[in-house]
Amino acid sequence: MHTFQGGERDVMVFSLVAGEGMHPGAVEWLAGQLNLWNVAITRARSHLIVVGDKDRWRKRGGVAGALLDAAENDGFRPHDQAGDPLFKRLYEALSRLPGATVTLGENLRGHPADALVRYPEGTATRAVLLDRGPEEGTDAARHLRLTLHRRNLLSGSGEKEEAIRWPAWRLYDTKGC
Repeated sequence: MHTFQGGERDVMVFSLVAGEGMHPGAVEWLAGQLNLWNVAITRARSHLIVVGDKDRWRKRGGVAGALLDAAENDGFRPHDQAGDPLFKRLYEALSRLPGATVTLGENLRGHPADALVRYPEGTATRAVLLDRGPEEGTDAARHLRLTLHRRNLLSGSGEKEEAIRWPAWRLYDTKGC
């Protein structure tokens, strides 16, 4: 990992190397190497593939447990769409599109989308990402880069398959969407 300091790759494969029969002190040492964890996790531009004993790290918790939780939630905190007023507004705004059928919280090409807009007879399916903006105290530029990257992952090869980033403020625009 030291050789990747400052560098990035589209895909990173990160092995947790701890397994059955390994000396407990070695596992402790590995779990405590937060700088190595940081380098491994932050150097992947697109995909981080983690190889390891899922049950061991789930029981152990710590950084590996948090990484496992993030992986199982596609790296994003799930929102309760049923009780979320922004999702209700998003659904209402998208449903006004002529001929569109809207579903919330689906996956497209293996990636989570906040909404999918389908048009009749398979002419197009568009993914929509609801951009709530950066959380307080976080880097706004990084948030935008990650959101645009998610949009690119959801976009297909044609113009009619391009995913849409929908800023949350537009849902409160009184002039219409």
